[in-house]
Amino acid sequence: MTTAILAISQSSAWAADDAADDGLSTIVVTGTRISRAANQTMSPVSVISSDQLSATGRASLKDALIAIDPSYANSPVYAGQLGFAGKAATLRGLAANETLVLINGRRRHSQALPYVSGSSAGQSPTDLDLIPASAIDHVEVLRDGAAAQYGSDAIAGVINIILKSSDHGGSADLSYGQYGETVGKLGDFGRTESAQLSQGFTLGDGGFVTVFADLLNAANTNYGGYVPYTTRIYPLVNGQPDPRENQDRYKQIAGQPARKKAAVGYNLETGLNDDVTAYSNATYTYRHSAGFTWYRTAASAQNIPSIYPDGYMPELVTNDSDYQVIAGLKGKDFLGWAWDVSSSLGQDVVHAYNNGTLNPSLGTASPRDFYLGSLISTEWVNDVDLKRQVDTTLFKAPLTVAVGGEFRLNGFKEGEGEYLSYANGGYVFPAGQTNAGIKPNPGASGVSGFTPADAGSHWRHDWAGYVDLDQRLTDRWEVGLAGRYEFYNDVANTLSGKVSTRYDLVDGLLAVRGNINSGFHAPSLQQQFFSSTTNSYTTVAGVQKPLSAVTAAVNNPMAIALGGRDLKPEKSVNKSVGVVLTPFKDFEASVDAYQINVTNQIVPVTMSTATTGGAAVRKILQAAGYALNAANEYSVVYERNAANTVTKGIDLSISYRTHHGDLGDVTWTVQSNQNFHAINSINPLASALTAAGVAAVDRQTIGYLTTVYPRNVTRFSATWFIDDFDVTPRVSRYSQARNLSNNGAAADETVKPAFIFDLDLGWRVTEYLKLSIGGQNIFNKRPETLSAVAQSYSGFPQVNPNYSTVSPYGDDGGYYYAKASFKW
Repeated sequence: MTTAILAISQSSAWAADDAADDGLSTIVVTGTRISRAANQTMSPVSVISSDQLSATGRASLKDALIAIDPSYANSPVYAGQLGFAGKAATLRGLAANETLVLINGRRRHSQALPYVSGSSAGQSPTDLDLIPASAIDHVEVLRDGAAAQYGSDAIAGVINIILKSSDHGGSADLSYGQYGETVGKLGDFGRTESAQLSQGFTLGDGGFVTVFADLLNAANTNYGGYVPYTTRIYPLVNGQPDPRENQDRYKQIAGQPARKKAAVGYNLETGLNDDVTAYSNATYTYRHSAGFTWYRTAASAQNIPSIYPDGYMPELVTNDSDYQVIAGLKGKDFLGWAWDVSSSLGQDVVHAYNNGTLNPSLGTASPRDFYLGSLISTEWVNDVDLKRQVDTTLFKAPLTVAVGGEFRLNGFKEGEGEYLSYANGGYVFPAGQTNAGIKPNPGASGVSGFTPADAGSHWRHDWAGYVDLDQRLTDRWEVGLAGRYEFYNDVANTLSGKVSTRYDLVDGLLAVRGNINSGFHAPSLQQQFFSSTTNSYTTVAGVQKPLSAVTAAVNNPMAIALGGRDLKPEKSVNKSVGVVLTPFKDFEASVDAYQINVTNQIVPVTMSTATTGGAAVRKILQAAGYALNAANEYSVVYERNAANTVTKGIDLSISYRTHHGDLGDVTWTVQSNQNFHAINSINPLASALTAAGVAAVDRQTIGYLTTVYPRNVTRFSATWFIDDFDVTPRVSRYSQARNLSNNGAAADETVKPAFIFDLDLGWRVTEYLKLSIGGQNIFNKRPETLSAVAQSYSGFPQVNPNYSTVSPYGDDGGYYYAKASFKW
């Protein structure tokens, strides 16, 4: 999808004076070694301007992109109780780790928090929320496999964030927004206040430095329903229900977490002499996120009534400290080669807490707040790139040759939490009290801390070299070849290649293009080594038994006994063919069809001694030396190269700018992404497990791979510029999404097709001030509440409403905003 015109399709009135310019000639650098207009590339690239992002009214890059690009989505599945702090960027419905994020063409480091649920389990993609929105000039989205050019993770495509590079002037945005509704009295409407500032300065002779800063304060949202009347909240009083049972039963806060964020950074470039230029950019972000897990009633076996007489909701808090610094030198002539040498260091440090809870196994001595531990992700990348043109005399145009190398060092560290956050105090409810004789779960209720066995530090490095060739065979025919070899010290080495071509059937009017490439995603250190242990109790046939739920690293003996092996890289083959049509000025249409085959896709596998095949699981663990008997249960989750999948789809884009004299100009845009996901085959488990009925990939995981993303997202928008005003209505149509259940089809979570309407209104008050108001999902569409059967299996303690986590347009309804923008 070559939607270069997207750069102006939703521009604010500030860009209205530029509307007459040829926006189709927007220059891109992603996926090509030769800077060129986006509608002239061999692979589909779209450009999303900062004005477009601003017109969504969102202070978050990930939330702005989802309102603009139909092939982009935020990972829809429940990300686990620590994964609530951020959602992962995905392209074409593939896993989050299969999209590569760049900053000015350099690899961005990953987040420290791993997802612990869904097809993204164990994955640790880049968190777009940790990139200051004030820093962004535009975003280039390459929808094609690009591992041969950029290395691991570029299976689905590349999101390249281009930073502002101004030597004068600046801007400031002040905005307020909130959702129109909340459920019950506990939500805070997601009230969001944000400020964004950028300023350019001259640096040296002809250089620049642009500085930027973001501030964000966002309250939580709530779509959690009431505690059903079949659930007793309070202990009985003299054998009778407590009168408070008939009072307010809205006890749950379920929705987006509260967030506070401060981010700063810079982008600079300056000439050291006539031949050498120095450049650098950096960002630092601190984010505090706080969200709630499920409400524990006063009568719950996980509550000590003297501590929480009305019950409690554990509040999970994560504090991120995230930075990345990139520095480099580039020149035009080193033995005839243009050259670029750079180094990048990035790190995300997360400290996790569980507050307003207790460790019920400690009884009345339990504290209320716990430190759960730390997670640290580090990445150091060093690149050398060389490029020149060679006159082969075979063709009229020279051959462009690019070669280079990369060294990358990755680290992941998991630090243990405080002892009381995972301790088993052995408390038993005394006789005469509610829950008498029951042993409550050990560890902090909600999420237990990381144990000493979970903690560890892991490192790996890899070396890479690439060759990239680009040749125009004729005035109308261009061909590109790329190859890349990567050597990892801990996983299999990989070789990737790419062949691209473009032919202009009618010069300047009609072109066809095609790509065939192989790609890979090396398993992240989090996928290999993240570990957690939760100890609890489960009741089987009326008997209370201890249950240990283990998220196991690949080198954990328990995982190895159950068939776990060292993870191999996921590998892909991506084929695409497209047509670009530009028959007259201000009109462009493109359509690209693609097929992406991924082998050895990494997904979580869950085995339990208490479910189907449990006897075989127990026997294997006993044979491996674990002291299991009929009095205890184990549940083990580990990552496995289990699935071989295929994704087929079509990207469509049509844009047309019309001129209406005194009535202004209108830019019309239609975009659509059609996707079909299927599993070609599943790598089997050991025969003993298969014979016992243990599924190699369970039904819910199959759904994560095939049905949680809508098959079609189509978006129509029109931006009308008239005098000092602009109006942008936008309508999106989402097809059905479905979260499959391990309890059968009747328990599936289905989100029906829906139309979502957005609107942005802008008024350029003066040369320096613009005011905007608008909303996303302005008619407050929410998904249907889950069926009674689905709710009964969901494990959620509230009902009506109770929404699915796979809603592609969210569960919070309409979001409305006002903004004041200043430019000077």
